[in-house]
Amino acid sequence: MSWDPVNTLCEQLVKAVTVMMDPASTQRYRLEALKFCEEFKEKSPVCVPCGLKLAEKTQTAIVRHFGLQILEHVVK
Repeated sequence: MSWDPVNTLCEQLVKAVTVMMDPASTQRYRLEALKFCEEFKEKSPVCVPCGLKLAEKTQTAIVRHFGLQILEHVVK
């Protein structure tokens, strides 16, 4: 686990997105993951660096999509 707050948050967001998209996840865990992601987008001061990191080509398509959603939210 990284001590860099941006990397730590990005890792948590990747896990949350994975939980939301995993058909084996329970509804409760999906909702908790969604809440975490939405609160991050609304309140976090590091949306831009995390969005850029998640949008990198090294990430899975769904994680990259979420990274772009974060950046879109910041721009709007």
